[in-house]
Amino acid sequence: MARYGFSFFGLGLWLALTPVLPAQFMTELAPRTNQEFDEYQKNAEARMDWQARLSPGPGEVVIAAGDRNSLIEVPGGLIHDWKAATFAPGATVGQALAVLQDYANYKTIYAPEVIDSRALSHDGNRWRLSLRLVKKKVITVTLNSEYEAEYRSLGKGRWAKVSRSVKLTEVSGGKELPAGTGHGFLWRLNSYWLLEPRENGVYLECRSISLSRGIPPVLDFIVRPMVTSVPRESLRTTLNATVSALAKPHGAAPGSGAAQGN
Repeated sequence: MARYGFSFFGLGLWLALTPVLPAQFMTELAPRTNQEFDEYQKNAEARMDWQARLSPGPGEVVIAAGDRNSLIEVPGGLIHDWKAATFAPGATVGQALAVLQDYANYKTIYAPEVIDSRALSHDGNRWRLSLRLVKKKVITVTLNSEYEAEYRSLGKGRWAKVSRSVKLTEVSGGKELPAGTGHGFLWRLNSYWLLEPRENGVYLECRSISLSRGIPPVLDFIVRPMVTSVPRESLRTTLNATVSALAKPHGAAPGSGAAQGN
């Protein structure tokens, strides 16, 4: 058992704490923690050059730290910074844009993590969208979220998508909790997509920068694997679901222009 990083003692403590974990794990997002994320986001975006950095093989999702580190501890919270890439054979950039802009069907494309989805507004290459998310890891957390997304042409058939959360609230007992309260699995969530035409397909890269709660020291060895694994797992799931959607018949993104010649 030891070689798997576990023990009967750890298992017993886990089982003892699991029934009380939901109540004990409630917290609030501090203004300073939020500001730390804003500063990290600003610096990360300033360094983005929209160049492909990963080399996935056929059917492979490659995941790496988004910057120098994938986990950054800040006062009261954790910033998670991951990037992942894959290759969708037989697909085009235009078709990939169509999938990413099909917000009404996110609840199908990205199920079971997305259980409801819709576009709230659309102006050219700018969108505002709403997603209801479900995160399951020992306990189940439901989140209502809204994002502002912008699509940018990078030239030569390459496109970028920048999506930033503008609302992320937890749902408990069928009602939204006040903003910045709850279990704190996810306070903020941004994603940065790169779509690049390749021979016989399209290269897809997504970087996810998110903010979660800090971890109480008494629960660190139990809670840290749970909190830190979710962003990486979600990124892999998202890319696999996108490739699966591209394997199905899908029209070009309306008005994207990227469908031409791709």
